Amino acid sequence: MIRLFIFSLLAIVVALWVTLYLGFPGDPGYLLIAFGNYTFETSLFALLVAGVFLYLLYWVAAALFRLVNPARWVRAGKELANRRRSGKASRTVEGLLHLARRNWKAAYNTLMKTTRDQDASVVNYLAAALAAFEMGERDTWLRCLNQAEKEFPSAHSTIHSLKAQLLFRSGQLEQCLAILEMLRKTALNDEPLLRLLKEVYSQLGEWQKLDSIVPTLHSTGIIDDAERAALEERILSAELRAITDKFAEDDKAEMIKALEKRWKKAGSAFKFKPGVILNYSQLLYSVGATEDAAKIIEQALNKHWDTSLVQRYGERDYGVAPAQLLLAEGWLKSRPADADLLLCLARLAMRSQLWGKAKDYYRASLKISPSIAAYGELGRLLENLGEDAAARECQNYYHALNESDLLDLPQPKN
Repeated sequence: MIRLFIFSLLAIVVALWVTLYLGFPGDPGYLLIAFGNYTFETSLFALLVAGVFLYLLYWVAAALFRLVNPARWVRAGKELANRRRSGKASRTVEGLLHLARRNWKAAYNTLMKTTRDQDASVVNYLAAALAAFEMGERDTWLRCLNQAEKEFPSAHSTIHSLKAQLLFRSGQLEQCLAILEMLRKTALNDEPLLRLLKEVYSQLGEWQKLDSIVPTLHSTGIIDDAERAALEERILSAELRAITDKFAEDDKAEMIKALEKRWKKAGSAFKFKPGVILNYSQLLYSVGATEDAAKIIEQALNKHWDTSLVQRYGERDYGVAPAQLLLAEGWLKSRPADADLLLCLARLAMRSQLWGKAKDYYRASLKISPSIAAYGELGRLLENLGEDAAARECQNYYHALNESDLLDLPQPKN
């Protein structure tokens, strides 16, 4: 029934169009529509006017709806907000670009303008603080960071991390250390923090604290095995030296005890490193424990041969030259062609007043590897023994070796 009605309606519309096109000017026509108990009758002209009116009414209603549509206003508000944010973001980007170009003043001014915006981020404050730091305005960059912490408490650790870095770069190590130790309570293995903490401890001479974080530095990959060994060696040498600075000159007995106590705590790997041995033996020597200083070198040489230790063993007077000479002659059996050891033996023989043996060791050393020190010391010995000709020969070689280090420059003729 409905389909029939629709088809009938379409037929009527077509017939109406044909009628209007062909005969409407002379006859307005008549239209009767019946459906069930309902009928509708009108003239074609009235129907046309009504149709036009309804169409215009529909168009006006649709236009008004589009105008007052809440969804449209919401969408327009979002677009406006996006444009505003885009403008603010572009100013932030502009400030960061100034910062990258090292245009500190322009960067600071641009970034500080954006901090007044409602949706400003912590990045604006941090970048502005960095620009102020580069301009050398300490109060300004501190104020930027304090304001950032006030407005963005959730970025507390990042803000304090930057503050610590700027304090370090400005040489305020104590304040920097206080911030770093506070941050480390909540960020135990933060790599940038640990790197900075390592530098601060080193510059402040906080060797025990530095020693406590060495395992963490190694486990996090900040330092490798070689760097760890070098760092621990440096810490040990620094702590030993700090002990000598701690005690008064008239309290050498306690100083020696403290040195020995710290030395016993050192790892076995460091007790045979030449640099550490030279440092520790020199400290013992300087406080009067000369025999202990010699024993430290002897123990190290028995484990690992090192030329610098051999040279030091012969250079210093440890007060036990005869015992040293006897021990060093034992080393010579396995190292008969070691010029440095022969020179060391010559000096030990000199301190033992064994002049003939000293001459033999000097000459043996010179035969293997001529050196200025050996020629000079042997020449002095021969001169004091009255062997003038041999002494002059040594002195000629001594001067020749000394002159070999001079530049070849024009000289005046005799």
